[in-house]
Parts: sequence; structure tokens; C-alpha cells
Amino acid sequence: MNVASVGWYILLTLCTVVFVYQCYELTMADAVFLCSGAYSLQHMEYVIVNEVVARGMIPELMNHLPAYIALCVVTTFLLYYGGYRIYRGILQRSGGKVYEDTGNNIAFTAMVFMIVFIASFMCQALFVGNSYEYDDVNYLGAAIDFLICVLLLWVEYGILQNKNINQEKAIIEQLLYERKRQYELSRENIETINHKCHDLKHQIRALEQIDEKERRAYLRELEDAIGIYDAVVETGNEVVNTIISEKALVCGRRHIRLSCMVDASHLDFMSTLDIYALLGNALDNAIENVSRYDDDDKRVISLTIKAVGDFLSIQLENYCEGDVVFADGLPVTTKRNRQYHGFGMKSMRHLATKYGGSMVTSVKDHVFILQILLPMPPEFLRLYAQQREQDARADAVAAKE
Repeated sequence: MNVASVGWYILLTLCTVVFVYQCYELTMADAVFLCSGAYSLQHMEYVIVNEVVARGMIPELMNHLPAYIALCVVTTFLLYYGGYRIYRGILQRSGGKVYEDTGNNIAFTAMVFMIVFIASFMCQALFVGNSYEYDDVNYLGAAIDFLICVLLLWVEYGILQNKNINQEKAIIEQLLYERKRQYELSRENIETINHKCHDLKHQIRALEQIDEKERRAYLRELEDAIGIYDAVVETGNEVVNTIISEKALVCGRRHIRLSCMVDASHLDFMSTLDIYALLGNALDNAIENVSRYDDDDKRVISLTIKAVGDFLSIQLENYCEGDVVFADGLPVTTKRNRQYHGFGMKSMRHLATKYGGSMVTSVKDHVFILQILLPMPPEFLRLYAQQREQDARADAVAAKE
């Protein structure tokens, strides 16, 4: 193998990496990482068919092009399908990303790629000895080449598995942090209600000392003041009812208007914990953001949940001033405690990805927009359609009666 051939082969490989990077939403580090595994898988097929079978075990195969092509197709399908079955689940659980584009990550993935690339050429040299012809096959060199590729795939699988474990650990830490915040919020709500009740005792006594006209005006004022505590929210989902009722209490205390157009009857396919983590995080972020503004027109949050075809759409909007810096499609937190506050958005995107959906954030005309689109499972859609048919029949029977 001459220098020109090696250079051409390297150029094709680099073009493949750039092509993958441009065609998919990947970091450069991830493109190199995944191409390393793909190259290893392709080279394993090359070693089996070209080196061992065609040039070693069955030399006559090189003279029968249809049979050679058929063997290549079969071995390629088996190896690639096996790789797909092994890596599909673990890549999905990783959320579609392994490495950020930092200098260390790019250097590491490039080093891994170079190791398997150079090792394959070294083993090919073992195939041919000191000549440039494949007259004799060195099965030891072929075995080493094959095992190097297997080792790389094994290492990459371990890296993905370790990343998923760390990500799940981070999510658990985030949930524990959210539970702590929830406890503090609940305690604050109870203290507020107790304070209101204490004030009401004195206000009721004061009603006895004023005339009828002032009493009626004062009663209307009291009714408006305590209205936020007895508001009944009905969204079609008990978990969402609880979340919105709780956040409405917070918004009322902070003089924030929370506008909801929510049909959450389609949300039953998500677990209770996931619903609470997703919507709770989103509303908490919005409440915290608009609480900074003194203008009442800016202290507004809008939540919309509805079915759009076979998808469930969740959209949250709130006022936002200043330039928002985005990294990897998510707003960069300005808080000092980045460990938790920065992870909130990532955990929400992870939950969206977990259910096969997507999450997009953007800013338009000083309005921060969070959009989540979740595909509803086919079995859930069938049950929901059956339920609607039963409800329609029941309504028809009731109308006749």
C-alpha cells in the first residue's frame, strides 16, 4: 500500500466525518466518536470478507463477482444490524449527545479515531509482510485487527453506559433538590395561609364596628384577596391539577397573572414524577423570571397544553428582558449555583427525549417561549379514541332521554 493510497484513504475518512457533522445535529466530538465506531464496524466486515474468506479460505471467490457481492451484502447486513440493535437503546438513553465540543473532548475522540485507524494499517502490513501483494494471508494479523475493532466498540459502549449512569445520577440529584425546594415552598404557602387566617380573625371583628356600605365594600375586598386559595383547576389530569393549583397560589402571592389553556387529559402516558418534574421546572423558571419585574404587564405567564394530531403540545411563554445567551439550544443560566439551576432545562429536555419528543426554546419580541412536543403512544391513542366514542354514545343517549 503506497503513500498515495494511504493519503486518499485518510482524505475519504475525514470527508466522511465532516459529512456526518454537517448532516446531523451533532457536536464535532460526537461526530468523530461515532465515526470511530462506524469505521471499526466497517473494518471488521472488511477483515472477515476480504482478508480471511476471499483471500484466505476461498481464493476462488475473487473470480466470482456475484458470489463475492452476495457475501459482502450478507455480512454487512448482519454486522450492521447487530451494531444497530446493541447501540440503538443506549444512544437513545444518552439523549443524542455524548460530548460537548471542548478542546479535551475533541482531542480525546480524535486520539481514539487515530488509534483504530493506524492500528488497522499496521495489521494490514502484517497481512502482506514485506511485499505489496496479498499472496499469503497472515491470520494472526487479521485476528489482531479484528480484536482491535471489537475492543474499540466495547470501549465506546462502556463510555455511553457510563454517561447514561452519570446522567441518571444527575437527574436523581436534581429531583432531590426539587423536592427540597418543594418542601420549602409548601412551608412558605402554609405560613402565608396561616398569616391570612390570623388577619381574617381581626378583620371579621372589625366588620362589626363599621356601617353596612363599608362592610359590603370590605367583604368584596376580602373575597378578592382570598380568591386564589379556593380556585379549582380542572385539566383532565390530577397531577397537572395539583401543579397548576400550587403554582397559581405562588403567582397570586407574588401578583403574577397565570393564564392557562390546558387540556391534560392526553398526558396520562407520562409518569407522575416525570409530569411534575417537567411542568414544575418550567413553571418555576417562568415565575422566577417574571418576579424580577415591577411592571404588572410584564408579570404574566401563559401555559397551553393541547393535542395536535398524534402529538401533545406544551407551550409556556413569559416576558423576558435583555439578551438571552443560548448554548446547545438551551438558555445559559446566570445564577451562581449552576449545578442545579443550569441542569433544570437539561433535565426537561431529557424527559422530552425520553418520551420520543423534542424541546425547543427561543426568544421573540421580549417573550421567552418554551415548546415541548411529545408523540402520544399508539396504544394510548386507541384507548383515547375508544373513550371518546363511548362518551359520544353516552351523550347521544342522554340527549334522547
